[in-house]
Amino acid sequence: MRRPTIRDVAADSGVSRATVSLVLRDSPQIAEATKQRVRESMARLGYVYNRRAADMRNQQSRTLGLVVTTVRNPYFAELMMSIEQVAHQAGYTLLQGYSLDETARQRKLLETMAEHRIDGLVLLPAHGSRPEDLLETAGIPHVLVARSIPGYQSDYAGADNVVSGRLVGEHLAAINVGSVAFAGGPAASTARSDRLNGLRQALRAADVPVIKDLPIGRQSGADLVAEVLSGGCPDAIVAYSDMYAFGIVNGLRAHGVEPGRDVAVASFDDVPDAAVQQPGLTSAAGFPDRVGAEAARLLLDRMGDPARPPRRVLIDPRLSVRESTTLWPATGRTPL
Repeated sequence: MRRPTIRDVAADSGVSRATVSLVLRDSPQIAEATKQRVRESMARLGYVYNRRAADMRNQQSRTLGLVVTTVRNPYFAELMMSIEQVAHQAGYTLLQGYSLDETARQRKLLETMAEHRIDGLVLLPAHGSRPEDLLETAGIPHVLVARSIPGYQSDYAGADNVVSGRLVGEHLAAINVGSVAFAGGPAASTARSDRLNGLRQALRAADVPVIKDLPIGRQSGADLVAEVLSGGCPDAIVAYSDMYAFGIVNGLRAHGVEPGRDVAVASFDDVPDAAVQQPGLTSAAGFPDRVGAEAARLLLDRMGDPARPPRRVLIDPRLSVRESTTLWPATGRTPL
């Protein structure tokens, strides 16, 4: 028995073949009543959409790739949800993979996605990624998100980390801290270096030194506390991210130092749990929902115009000030 075709569905529902195709893609151009009529014809005729054949005709897979480092970080989780939402609205399915911050694993993921003929890619690069680590993306429209790669030219969307650092530094200067330690995050991270640069700019203007700069790999923030406290407690600790800050807060208490009261603590990302910590954590919001949406829109635009120059979209941050810094007393202590 012959399989029903789009032509059969069009004739049965009284619409054109183009309209049936748009209904199959759930296009917003088609009225809901028309969609319902066409779908009823499909069900009555037993029509099954052959996605593979359509992809071969259109030379498109209608899939996008998304490679991030981990989903455990709430910031990255919200980022991914935002990217998926924009992709879904545009009629694309998202293939996701996790590099675990390993460049070799990232390379394998990119190779596999290229083999599956994705139409485009959003990549949150593993720390230490170099331009040559992205050879598998050759010919595939792609966008970097949240982290850039030095020397690599591509579309990029992320929070303005320099401004984030500056906001934190200006706030700490305003509460009269005399010394600051910056802790956490991989040394090779462009986000880390940008945050630290912005922090230094603001503190330098107020003659406040960053007395310690303690990058770290995969250890938790709690592992940094002993080193932060060696030689005396600074007035303030700035964590690379909220996830490090949560560990630092626990580590401080384990050493008999009360966060907020004995030492001001500030951070970056402003994930939802930052507001419910005890004390509430002062943190610079990076708006992952907006970053993700911009990254997805950049990718769709790049797919439509592959020859245009790369664009860089930076989202303005906002500092959420909470008790982890406002409880700290301005005692006018001499910097360490």
